[in-house]
Amino acid sequence: MTVGEALAGFAPSRRDIVGLLAGAFVVSGRVRAAEAIDQTAYVPLGGIEQWISIKGDNAANPVLLVVHGGPADVQWPNAGKYIPWQKAFTVVQWDQRGAGHTFGHSGGDKTPDVSLKRIAADGVELAEYLCRHLNKNKIILFGHSWGSLVGVTAVQARPGLFAAYVGSGQVESWAANVQGQFDIMLAEAKAANDTATVQMLEAIGTPDPQDTHQYFTFTRTYRSYWTKPDQDWVTHLRQQAQAMKGDKDFEDDQNGQLFTGKLVLPDQVASDLSKTATQIDTAFFVIQGREDRVAVTAAAVDYFNKVQAPYKELVLIPDAGHFAFMTADREFLAALTDKVRPVAIQRGA
Repeated sequence: MTVGEALAGFAPSRRDIVGLLAGAFVVSGRVRAAEAIDQTAYVPLGGIEQWISIKGDNAANPVLLVVHGGPADVQWPNAGKYIPWQKAFTVVQWDQRGAGHTFGHSGGDKTPDVSLKRIAADGVELAEYLCRHLNKNKIILFGHSWGSLVGVTAVQARPGLFAAYVGSGQVESWAANVQGQFDIMLAEAKAANDTATVQMLEAIGTPDPQDTHQYFTFTRTYRSYWTKPDQDWVTHLRQQAQAMKGDKDFEDDQNGQLFTGKLVLPDQVASDLSKTATQIDTAFFVIQGREDRVAVTAAAVDYFNKVQAPYKELVLIPDAGHFAFMTADREFLAALTDKVRPVAIQRGA
């Protein structure tokens, strides 16, 4: 299940970022260290202009590029959640090809080449731009869910641009998540004496990860199996969405999710990082909710154990799920500042 499909129809409030957009500007040339930074821009990546914001209390801090999940689950609607991050990092938000502001500005449903390969290549171009613009040798890349696929692909392609990779809602493979979600549903249905669900799942036997119709059918009630913090977060997002219907940004966000989700689904189904991305030539972190039932934690840990990297560390946050970086934000930020930041600085961030 992609986050975009799990949250079908949601597009959060823009109230948190009204001030940001109202004061949007582009600064040419390099940014000087020791100054606060607050910029938005459309930058050319892969032949189209793509939206970014750059915010931080001190431009001397390491740069952390947020590669959102979804697909197309842009993060600027919840910009307030990232304000504490901006004390220790210069935080870059990026609306990927086919998502959010980029969708609305650069082609809409005619946006070209919406694929994992192209979006990861856009990410590499963005990392190059940020190093030039912010006078950095390397940056940190944080990828959530779908963004972990994009992020690992980008880091594999150009490891020299990245002082560290951080994954959360870390994907191992589509097949591992399909099987993991199936196993969770079956175990809990048996424990609850939910005969109808048990019979439905046992009739499937072993799910076929290539059969997306089967998958989306048997997981149609899967959100009820999510950990409570994740369910509460989705409720919050839906409430935001109700308040913003009819807003242009809302429409771009919603339409971008619908547009992008169907185009990159084949890439998601084909993904298997445990076979294609076990050599990561930079520091590799996974900060995962222990109870992630979307990008199933057991699969994320399995992938972590297979990765060879010059430095790697796994952090499991108790009582948190797929959206740990939002619902367990203090614990997540502590891991970023106490564990990732010093390693990344040592490696050139």
